[in-house]
Amino acid sequence: MSWLAIASGMREHCGVPMALPARLTAALGRDPDHLTEDDLQRAVDSQIPESVDLDWKKDFYQGTDAGKKELAKDVSAMANTAGGIVVIGVDDGKKDHAHDLAPSEPVQGRGEEWIRSVLANWIQPVVPNVGVRPVKSTAHEGKIYWIITVPPSTQAPHAVAAPGNDYNFRVHVRHGTTTRTLAESEIAQRYRDRFQAASDDVDRLRQVADAGRSYLSDYLTRIVDGSSAPVTYYPGWVSLAAVPAVRGTYPLTTRADRDAAFSRFHDLACHGVTLNARPDHPPLVGRRQVRFEGFPTGQLHQDGSFYAAQTISLHNDQRDADGPQQMSQRAFELDLVTLVQAAAAWAAETGAAGDLMLSAALHRYDGSDKLVRLVVNESAFQRGPALPFPTAPAQTTGDLAAIVSDKREAVVVACALASDLLADMGAHQPHILTPEGDIRTDRLNDDFRHQLTGWES
Repeated sequence: MSWLAIASGMREHCGVPMALPARLTAALGRDPDHLTEDDLQRAVDSQIPESVDLDWKKDFYQGTDAGKKELAKDVSAMANTAGGIVVIGVDDGKKDHAHDLAPSEPVQGRGEEWIRSVLANWIQPVVPNVGVRPVKSTAHEGKIYWIITVPPSTQAPHAVAAPGNDYNFRVHVRHGTTTRTLAESEIAQRYRDRFQAASDDVDRLRQVADAGRSYLSDYLTRIVDGSSAPVTYYPGWVSLAAVPAVRGTYPLTTRADRDAAFSRFHDLACHGVTLNARPDHPPLVGRRQVRFEGFPTGQLHQDGSFYAAQTISLHNDQRDADGPQQMSQRAFELDLVTLVQAAAAWAAETGAAGDLMLSAALHRYDGSDKLVRLVVNESAFQRGPALPFPTAPAQTTGDLAAIVSDKREAVVVACALASDLLADMGAHQPHILTPEGDIRTDRLNDDFRHQLTGWES
């Protein structure tokens, strides 16, 4: 089962529709991603009205520039407002409510690919995560409906312009049951809002990372029953903090809430490329979060934000016991992929959407200033530089839905983070991760290959 299927199942169970207004599910009686002809007939029978997030359309869009512009305008207006769905094949009878079913015959060359091409070419910037789905009619053989789902966008405002005509664009929003064009001053305010949102995401990411590092430090230096603190044996760690652009909501206010969330995340963590993000029991209490300690140590926040850290194996060089310590580059890269997958899985679990902003860092908690040398093959003689852990974290942004649904996308994101951190340690590039989303399994020994629970070599 894919991570996307697992996360989607939990969202439905929790009653959190994927980034679309909750009102739509209540009004239509089903998640918009799963509407059937029977659901559309019930909408007609109930005369469900159009609204800011629901647009009934009788006819499919024409293949002319005017038709393409209308499609782009409808989708961008919803993305610029609250998100919603466009249903093609339901006549509103010019009364702004579902009046009659009107499925149409498929038009050669104007299906899903055509719709996505129009949206990609006529909307700037492209609206992310638009869903396009045909629904076959059982009452009218050979005819179909189209369901276009449009999540609210963190990249708004989205402007409509003919391809190659960047200087003549319009920005539209939904206004009740209609669409209107924004004035210049309103567009300027939308851009200010976008930049402020991006700044807020950066601040939130820093807050999540700082809180996570503080929690990890407390755990590592804690002495229980006279035993040595964990930092004695595990001084080096790699951490990952992540914040979704469209925040999620997950109840984490009671013990039962936290137990359920921890159990669910524990299951999700078993579907990464390794099991190294699977937390140890029991779940621990935190304000609007679930905490866990051990390997890994981390925090799951109710808004979909995430922090987790995994220990790094640091060992002395057998040839030079007093020299720089050695760190396995391959283990570090695999752990980073798994942490990226875990962060995305948790964000999707909370109903978050849009981009996922991520920050990865290497930490040393024993106060030592001993240098570290990367090792890609324990049996090889290493002549690379010996350097301290980098002080600056690596940051990147990925598409949350893509990371959840495609392990290769998780590798792409992890590769970007690893490349920056490894460059600070004298490595030109990752050893087993590629920018194209591959894991070079031929460079892994049997021990590492056995760790790969979710990757086909």
